[in-house]
Amino acid sequence: MKVAIILNAPELKEDVKEDYVVFADGAYKFKDKLKNKTILGVVGDFDTLDHIPEEEKIVKLTPEKDFTDGERAVYYAKESGADEIAIYGATGGKPDHVLGNLTLLSVAESLGLKAEIAGGNCVIRLVSGLIEEQSEIGRTVSLIPFGGEATVKYLYGLYYPFDKSSPLVLKCGNTLGLSNRATEKEFAFDVIKGEVLMIKYI
Repeated sequence: MKVAIILNAPELKEDVKEDYVVFADGAYKFKDKLKNKTILGVVGDFDTLDHIPEEEKIVKLTPEKDFTDGERAVYYAKESGADEIAIYGATGGKPDHVLGNLTLLSVAESLGLKAEIAGGNCVIRLVSGLIEEQSEIGRTVSLIPFGGEATVKYLYGLYYPFDKSSPLVLKCGNTLGLSNRATEKEFAFDVIKGEVLMIKYI
């Protein structure tokens, strides 16, 4: 079951495609935009929502905690039977929350969940190993090392690097993986060491 996790962002611009939804705290304000969805629950300490929705299943958290409402929502989705999640509202709002929300992909991975962040005009995934993706020609694809150094070998369908026989080492301190672009309708690369955030524009 694929579940949408809706985070509290200034706006919800994305089209939520999943049938099942978990709201993180103040994201419940978007309920009226998702009338045809099945709400599995609302998770949070309710510091950004002016009322607790009694008609929904509530996971009430204490305001003083060592994790965000969004992180707990990922666990709750897993507990509710999800094997895959899409996270919405992660790329809007405060910069510290945007960066923190990217780590939710790692949380999901640790729980055995397939996960992506729906970022409006892009999709963000945490990947390793052989990756084969569909894309429109000319779309931007960026790879950013996550949690340490990553080694990537480009196979086909991407413009850079010209020498596809030599793997690239991506690490904090260089921007080698940014702003590549698809030259075919399918591209592939192999993350042979570490993990990378793949940001694919759609």
